[in-house]
Amino acid sequence: MKFAALATVAMITATSVTAAEIGSTGISIGAELDNKYNVDTEDFTITLTPEVGYAWNGFDFTASTDLSVLENDTVTFADEMPTLDFGVEYGIQLWMLDATLYGETGYDLEMEDMADVEMGMKFSF
Repeated sequence: MKFAALATVAMITATSVTAAEIGSTGISIGAELDNKYNVDTEDFTITLTPEVGYAWNGFDFTASTDLSVLENDTVTFADEMPTLDFGVEYGIQLWMLDATLYGETGYDLEMEDMADVEMGMKFSF
């Protein structure tokens, strides 16, 4: 089982998925497929994260959700209600460093509850 899981992970992660721009509207769609094998616990999981984005005047708005596809040998695609994640980013130049202002929150469809709102600044150098 370990060898088959590792071979599957290597084969699937060898391909990359990128967001596709829809014309010149600023709208993009894409997805990320995360395949993980934990060597210590021998757990194999696959998570699909579809995302839609919108770029407007330097702001990048995103909406995404994590969908559990597989846990070990069990298909879990429709077992639970997902959490919708929302975010916005704005890039600035600050003291010769690239900085990004961001805000993010989420909404749990199962609990019908909004997640904490977080705001911050990331620096790249």
